[in-house]
This record gives sequence, C-alpha cells and structure tokens, in this order.
Amino acid sequence: MAIFLALLFVLILASVKIKTGTFATACSVSQTQSIKGVFIITIFFSHFCSYVHLEAWYDKPLQSYCIFLGQLMVAPFLLYSGYGIFESVKKKGEAYIKDFPKKRILKTLIHFDFAVILFLILDLIIERQVSIFDFLLSLTAWESIGNSNWFIFAILCAYICAFAGLIIFKGNLRKTLFVIIAMSIAYMVVVSQFKDNYWIDTILAFPIGCSLSLYKDKIDKTLHSKIVALGGGLLSIFVLLFAKVGYLPISFFISQISLVTFSFAIIFFSLYIRLDGRILNWFGANVFGIYILQRIPMNLGAYFHWNESNIYAYFIFCFVSTLLLAFVFHKVTDYFDSKFLNS
Repeated sequence: MAIFLALLFVLILASVKIKTGTFATACSVSQTQSIKGVFIITIFFSHFCSYVHLEAWYDKPLQSYCIFLGQLMVAPFLLYSGYGIFESVKKKGEAYIKDFPKKRILKTLIHFDFAVILFLILDLIIERQVSIFDFLLSLTAWESIGNSNWFIFAILCAYICAFAGLIIFKGNLRKTLFVIIAMSIAYMVVVSQFKDNYWIDTILAFPIGCSLSLYKDKIDKTLHSKIVALGGGLLSIFVLLFAKVGYLPISFFISQISLVTFSFAIIFFSLYIRLDGRILNWFGANVFGIYILQRIPMNLGAYFHWNESNIYAYFIFCFVSTLLLAFVFHKVTDYFDSKFLNS
C-alpha cells in the first residue's frame, strides 16, 4: 500500500510549479481543482483502509497518513465552497442568489439521491436489509444505506445557511457571513446531540472560506511579503502538528485548532506553490462522483470477501471501478442538469 501512497506524492510533485501569485490566483479554479484532486484521492485511501486489515509494515504508511489527516481531508472542499459562493455573489449578484436554491442546494441533493438509489440497488443484490424509513432518511443524507452521507448533510446545511443570510440581508456579504457563522455554530450544537463528532468537526471551514473571499484584498496586502506568507505557512504547520500529536488536552478544541491552521496553511503555501496537473484536475473536477460512489465497489468486494483474500487486487478493483462509475455518473448528471436545472 505504500506504493499507492508514493504514487500520490509523485503525482503531486509532478504537478508542482513554484510561482509567486496573488490570493486570487492561489484560489483559481485550476489550483483548487488540483488540491481537491489530492484530497479526494486521500479520502478514497481512507475509506479503503476501513475495509481491510493492514498489518504488514509496508502497508502501514498509507493508514498512518489517513489517520493523521483525519477529518481534515474534507476541509478543503468546505473551504473552497464557501470561498466560491461569495466570489460568485460578487460577480453575478442577484441572479446568482435567485438561482442558488436550484443550482446549489437542489442540484446537490438530486445528485446525491441518484447515488442513494444506486446503493439501494446494490443492497438488493447483496441482500442487505434496508427499511423504508431508513431509505427515506438516507435521501436527506441523515442516514446511510451503505453510502457516505455525513459530508453531504453538512454541505447541504452550509448551503442553506448561506442562502438564508443572502436572502435576509439581500446580498450583503458581511452580514451574511455573520448569519453563516451563527448558523454553523447552531448546527454544531444541534447535530452533536444526535451524531458523532466527525459530523461537526469541519463545518467551520465553510465560513472560513467565506471570510477569505470577503477580506481577500486585505489578505493579499498582508501576504504580499514572501517572509510573511511562508512564515505564516510554517507557523500554521507547526501549530497543526502540535495539536495533532496530542499536546492539547480537549479533543474538540484540538479539531478546531487543527482545522483553522490547516486551512491557513493551504492558503499560505498556495501563494507560492501551484498544483496544475491534468490528472489531479480530472480528479478535482469529478469530486462528487468519486466521493459518493466509491463505497459501491468497496461494499460489493467486501460482500464477496475480496478485501480478505487479496487487498492489493481489491484496491485496484475498487479504484478502477470508482473512476469508471464517476465518469459515467458525471455524464449522466450533466445531461440531467442541462435538461432540468440549467434552463
């Protein structure tokens, strides 16, 4: 398994370009897609590790990498989503806000429900019992029938928070940010009563992303100095490592400190380190399909005990199948969107 992890790092190094830029270029589409590509591959690794027993020393690095990152591997998606929404409001104004429920909230939910139906079909094939109640709740991402769900529920709630603020304050981004922060905290309080901590640990990455967009001109001026930017990046990494190795006593605060420092470390280093590779960009452009469908081959292979007989063959089967499923899913959902959501 260490070979697969090494291939990811080789892919990253092959895509690296050292180039000074502005905050806007650091958060450009090509840059953010490549970064998201890195982390969607990481999420695949993490989910795969939960299906197998990695005992050999040469398998352990992959597991250690995933354990170290933990929930932070989803933070960039929330971070860039918040940033992208505020940037879109700046550019498109009222037209974007008007289309937000359909093109952000409904689109995400419908795509997710398409995937849930595929999981229901899989459950019927592998004879996994699913009640009607669980299936209905799974359509809202509150429950799972074998699929990943917590992140989709979190991002849908984040979108609802953003839309509420935009409607209440008629596109005023500063006031909208206040609503998003308040509602995100409320989300953390309420959801923590019913779900495990991983449901709430990363939600604040969304308002952090919104803040980066709102104050990016001021941030650009502050980070114009290479010493400030690189120093800030190194400091963020130091604090992140300090929190991760367990020197801070309260686990929830560790997760939030780690989240903030990890988010800022990505931004600091993005000013001078560019990722721009075709392969990573493809993964970044197909994040949704890869994330939501990867458990189909994983669950199918586990049903036939392939995860116990040969974990390397099982890995290749899961990886290739996920990419094929994501490719087809992207084509189908694009066609559906063009017919029903983009008009």
